[in-house]
Parts: sequence; C-alpha cells; structure tokens
Amino acid sequence: MGRTGRWLLVIVGSLVVFGLCVLLGDLLLPWDQSTRIGTGAGAGAVIGGVLGAWASSLIGSSAPPTATTPGTSTASGERAVATQDNSGVIITGDNGTVQR
Repeated sequence: MGRTGRWLLVIVGSLVVFGLCVLLGDLLLPWDQSTRIGTGAGAGAVIGGVLGAWASSLIGSSAPPTATTPGTSTASGERAVATQDNSGVIITGDNGTVQR
C-alpha cells in the first residue's frame, strides 16, 4: 500500500472514530441533546487528532540512518577534516587558535 493509500485509510479511520464518538455521546451522556453531541464531537476531534499525529509519525518517517562503522571517516583535500564521535573542539585553519 502506497503513502496515499495509507493517508486515505487514516482519514477514513479518523472520520469513523469521530462519528462513533458523536453517536456514543448522544446515546450515553445524560445531558440535553445539543450538549451530548457537542461533547461527543469534541472527544472525536481530539481522538482523531491524536490518531492523525500518530499516523504522521509512522507514515512520514523515513528509514533510520545507518550507523557508520568505527574508523571509516575519511577526508581529502588540503584543509579537510574527518571526525567521528567527536566530543571536543575541532580546530582547523593555519594557526590553530580558538577565539571566543
């Protein structure tokens, strides 16, 4: 299933959840009808939004970056620098002084 198909499925699922929340709010809550429907619609909107955010994190994410193997950083050129897992200051240039 492609990306468009997944998003279409999420949209349809969100609409079904929204409608189900409105229906359940109308049937189960003890207030007058307009308040029951409004409460169900609010709950449905929140749940649909959470569903959309969750789906966005799944559908929109790409594959995790591949980790480089230790010791494979390379650089070429006169002033090239290659680092891997650097935890300190890298100084490049002609005189090697750090100015702050």
